[in-house]
Amino acid sequence: MKFHYIFNLRDLSRVYEGLCRSTVEKFGTKEKFLRLWRNELERVFVDRLISEEDRQLIGQKLLPQILNDDFADASEAVLANPLLIGDYMAANPADPEAIDPKLYEDCGDFEKVGQKFNNLL
Repeated sequence: MKFHYIFNLRDLSRVYEGLCRSTVEKFGTKEKFLRLWRNELERVFVDRLISEEDRQLIGQKLLPQILNDDFADASEAVLANPLLIGDYMAANPADPEAIDPKLYEDCGDFEKVGQKFNNLL
């Protein structure tokens, strides 16, 4: 595996920072929190891998192996695609008085995200 970036403890702290952007209301189950963990690993580490082969090694071999070893009952839900997690579903840019909570939530699938943005238009 070749990296075009040298990882350090700051990157690990970015994973934890992302996990801290969750709430019990949005990530109250083990499966949901592990999906957030997967999202943060992919966002911080996998996105910086330089080859598709390396990304597949992580996404199709190592991550499923870790989940099956430690969280076998939740691995199917955690590995489900698409993985769309963000803080934009609660945002309301059309309302200048609205407060942006900047808290993560699992956005579901592309259809749910599309409906949210169609409602804003």
